Amino acid sequence: MSHEKIDHTLTEDRDSGSGNGAPLSRQMTVALTPEQYERLFFQPEGPRRGDFSKRFANPTLLGLLGFLIPYTSTIFTLCGLRGAVAPTSLIGLNGDYYFLGAIAMNLAGIAEFVLGNTFPMAVFIIYGCHWGSLAYAQDPFYNQLSAFSKVGSNAGAEWNASQGFHNITMVLVSFTFLVATFRVNAFFVATFFGLVMMFSFIAAADFAVPHIETAADPLAALEHVGTLLKIGGGFGWLGLISGWYLAILTACAAVGIPCPLPVLDLSGKVFSKKDGEHSKHA
Repeated sequence: MSHEKIDHTLTEDRDSGSGNGAPLSRQMTVALTPEQYERLFFQPEGPRRGDFSKRFANPTLLGLLGFLIPYTSTIFTLCGLRGAVAPTSLIGLNGDYYFLGAIAMNLAGIAEFVLGNTFPMAVFIIYGCHWGSLAYAQDPFYNQLSAFSKVGSNAGAEWNASQGFHNITMVLVSFTFLVATFRVNAFFVATFFGLVMMFSFIAAADFAVPHIETAADPLAALEHVGTLLKIGGGFGWLGLISGWYLAILTACAAVGIPCPLPVLDLSGKVFSKKDGEHSKHA
């Protein structure tokens, strides 16, 4: 592997202060080897990108932050911190869902597609579209719930059933990604395990909502729904901690800050390339 260094130069012009108007140039150089550039991607043993690092920015940090910003607020809301009440308080996060979740993650996903990174491309675009779907579904402007009432339906039960099915589908999507993360790193494994459990408990809460009115003790039934959402939010902390950890590592690597924290890479330990070649030979 070549040890060619990639220089990223930032030049800032300022007045020298001597009164002669001569510019003062300050240069900051970050040297990344091709191996370091490859490490910035959460793609196990991907193709060599050659001089892509000279021509393209790395979109992984954008995708991570686009996910983490709305996700963090969502977890705090599900856990009921500072008086937040789920799902009502989630409506106030629609701006984050539309712009940071949907737009930022989809842009990062398209960039990953250009660079040939299949797994992060799928993750960013799927979850980016999920944020957009969630924002649209709970946006008061569209008032989707009213459509059920207009046709004489049991709006609460049928609406929550549809949301429950959506969250079950997200459980399946997250589980699919979870299987793949065993070839990426341990923090991604923790993140997607937390997502599987979180969507599971949110789905259970959705299906429990229609039974509140018919329950012998409606107050206890309502508390049960709140407990399910809090448990889901509790599992979401796995992704919260792991995600911000990876974001810090990626940000440091992008600007060349030495960071001794491990990424716990699994690409060479679980179903490694040697194992695949051995199986193919057999």
